[in-house]
Amino acid sequence: MEENRIYYVGIDHGNHLMKTSNHVFENGVERQAVKPTFQANTLVYDGAFYKIGEKRNSVKDSKLADDDYYLLTLAALAKECQAGSIPNGARVVLGVGLPLKQFATVRKQFVKYLKRGNQPVHFKFEDVAYDFTIENVLAFPQCYAAVADRLGSMKGEYLIVDVGSWTIDIMHVKDGVPVESKCETFTESMISVIQEIKSRSSEVFGKEISENVITDYISNFSSNYPEKYARIMDEALEKFVSRVEGILKENGHDTEFTNIIYVGGGAKAMERFGKHGDNISYVTDVRANAKGYEFLAKQMA
Repeated sequence: MEENRIYYVGIDHGNHLMKTSNHVFENGVERQAVKPTFQANTLVYDGAFYKIGEKRNSVKDSKLADDDYYLLTLAALAKECQAGSIPNGARVVLGVGLPLKQFATVRKQFVKYLKRGNQPVHFKFEDVAYDFTIENVLAFPQCYAAVADRLGSMKGEYLIVDVGSWTIDIMHVKDGVPVESKCETFTESMISVIQEIKSRSSEVFGKEISENVITDYISNFSSNYPEKYARIMDEALEKFVSRVEGILKENGHDTEFTNIIYVGGGAKAMERFGKHGDNISYVTDVRANAKGYEFLAKQMA
């Protein structure tokens, strides 16, 4: 490891999934009363044991309400180290993001929450000891990051529509520059679709389709699932896509002529069930925001 080198790590702190450039895992954090028998997904920090990423946490009013997203950040750093992206003991700059609606009001607090004063930070993950020095935290708007590497080539007007787990962010871009006054956030979400599917399958079949199955289906639209369950999921997703397109129309956006780029966890659903045209494109990599945060952080070096 080069002693003075700074490493950049993009982390997307989702309401359902945590994402880095190389990893996607659920945002569950469960404190354990005693040392777990199995060390997989086990984080040890400040003398306490936690299981990380074994389920989805309930959506919080604020990501700063407790230490969960800080602990998830430590796990994300360990996973990036496991992938060989950063060495153990590295000095790191985190690139992170927030929804458009929260960005101006929460940015400074979120940076302070993640940076903290106890540097370097020491912890164990999956029985391996780690220490990292978080030199800085740089925050960016979510959907802006997902297309950051292509903004320079965007001529004319575009809508970037981030279909996320808890909100839909719409960013207006003109000649590669975001128009802040026209950015919007709506509380329509992929999590609500997951809940609808679980409720509908329980009503029709007497049992819920698990969240893991639904998430996998939305990610891949695999044909490995029985047709009757796939049909339930497709019906709910079609309705959701229709609602998203309705939001765009109700807010004065012409989906036939406006250049639209769908990003986020719902981009694949929009691609599969939404209207198509030469003016519509998709960024279906759920890690796009995390990769964008990393890209933008490096640009600011």
